[in-house]
Amino acid sequence: MTNPLRLSLAAALVAALLAGCSTPAFMRPAPSATTAAERQQNEIATLLDEAAHAQPIRAAELRTEAARLLIQQNRRDEAIRLLERIDTDSLPPILRFDIAKLKAGTALEQQDSQQALVYLAEMPSSEPLPTAQAIELGELRARAYQQQHNTLGELRELIQVAQLQQDNQVRQNLHERIWALLNDIPTAGLEELVRTSGGSYYEQGWYELAYDLRTSSDLAQQYNALNDWQLLWQSHPAMQQPPATVSALLGSNLEPAGRIGLLLPQSGPLARAAGAISDGFMAAYFEAQRDGMPVPELQLLDATLINTPEQLFDVTRTLQLDMVIGPLDKDFVTAIGRSTSVPVPILALNNTEGMVPPHFYQLGLAAEDEAKAAALRAWQDGHRQMLMMIPETEWGTRVGQAFLREFERLGGAVVGAVSFAEQSDLAPKVAALLHTDSSAARAARVQKVIGNSVEFEKQPRADADALFLSAMPVDARQIKPLLDYNYAQDLPVYATSHIYSGSPNSISDIDLNNVQFCDLPWVLGPPSTLKLSMSQERDDTDTRFGRLYALGVDAYRLHPYLKQLEASPMARISGETGELYLEDGSRIGRALPWAEFKNGVPQLLQTTSY
Repeated sequence: MTNPLRLSLAAALVAALLAGCSTPAFMRPAPSATTAAERQQNEIATLLDEAAHAQPIRAAELRTEAARLLIQQNRRDEAIRLLERIDTDSLPPILRFDIAKLKAGTALEQQDSQQALVYLAEMPSSEPLPTAQAIELGELRARAYQQQHNTLGELRELIQVAQLQQDNQVRQNLHERIWALLNDIPTAGLEELVRTSGGSYYEQGWYELAYDLRTSSDLAQQYNALNDWQLLWQSHPAMQQPPATVSALLGSNLEPAGRIGLLLPQSGPLARAAGAISDGFMAAYFEAQRDGMPVPELQLLDATLINTPEQLFDVTRTLQLDMVIGPLDKDFVTAIGRSTSVPVPILALNNTEGMVPPHFYQLGLAAEDEAKAAALRAWQDGHRQMLMMIPETEWGTRVGQAFLREFERLGGAVVGAVSFAEQSDLAPKVAALLHTDSSAARAARVQKVIGNSVEFEKQPRADADALFLSAMPVDARQIKPLLDYNYAQDLPVYATSHIYSGSPNSISDIDLNNVQFCDLPWVLGPPSTLKLSMSQERDDTDTRFGRLYALGVDAYRLHPYLKQLEASPMARISGETGELYLEDGSRIGRALPWAEFKNGVPQLLQTTSY
């Protein structure tokens, strides 16, 4: 009989022996495995040894491969020394290119663009490369010029590379890069290239396209300039595969909508304003008709009868309208904006907040736009801490809030603000804003203590760079002298259009000297032919009310371009209410001109960049 204990001991012994065959990892000696770097070094040595006994072309190939491995090991200096010992004069073009590419790529990684160009110049132009290598060569040269900030050199290389590229998507990407570089060249530089470049057909076409569009002041002129360019450059690559912004123009259909519904109230509190807008709209309509331009069929709609989104949408379907211009009432505009969709494009003549459905556009004369423009102008002039003075009205509050939000968004701060209600309230309000009332209070306390009169000089606060003012002319003509009286005569003042009546009056406005303000081109710019025509029939075109004519004019002139503005965020339309562009996908922004009172008369100031 076998002893169970003896079996257990034997089993344990066998298990221990078996376990001994698999030594734990921490007990095993470190392997003598060759590292990847060592293997690569051995490979380099083998290549160089073989190259020493090979024919010249084969030897060059082997040394080139060894240099490539050295570069992978970050041993670039050794790689360059090895490559420079290769005599390339008798080598085939592709091998010469491989050597030049390795040397140039190494130089570019070391930010030595000039040396990279020297290496690439070793490729003789008399020995053309296959297309793939020629593309690589051009890209390397473009990269070197980019490091040097040589826009023109980079541009020319990319134009050449684009001609060689067969892949449509890659070529399109190259065209976008070309267009971006062209946009970086100042207008004077583009003009010089157009006149004296002596470049290839491809280069000249790109230069003229960029210059023609750059020197067109708005979208309408750009469209005409592009049509003229097409006649001369029909086979140019930029015509076959235009950059995105150019494509938006090429695909433009500037025909007006076939049938437009003009939705304005014909009675009620907004009827008079609506009448002015309608007059401006129809004046632009008849001007286009006289000029031989296609015009839409108009359907006049009464917003006092059609005053809900559901009613409007039903009417658009019943009358088969292609577009609606209006409404004017802010509540009606807001109600439409809350809809999930609109059946046809709508150009509302007021603004609303929040998200709106696609193809719902908003054009208005909101005072908030002027406040934002004032914040931007002050910021661009270097001011970072502003004072603010606004009327105690609903629109004054909106203007003040808009200025505050925009100036803080830009990075500035409003360090003091007051509102005013009546003219008798202005003097203490100005003193409180400038803190000069504190100077007077301190002097009064001293006089009370010592019992004698005290001479003192008012000291305005020192923490403000400039003042934002929104006030009607009658108030502004008192506020500016009060600023001077409180020793703030050198404080720059930026104002909204409310400060200006619309007609020059050097006697009344002499106290507004040095105040800067923004207003519509209709008011500040040289009068357009259409405004001159309307001024002969009306005596209110230069009043605040007359600005509504400008709104009607722009509503008509803008409507054919809405899709183009949507497709190209940088596109502009020169309008009577400003340089018009699309922001936030639905709201028509207005870049406004600026003027400064000199001897009581507004003088136009230089336009800032948008």
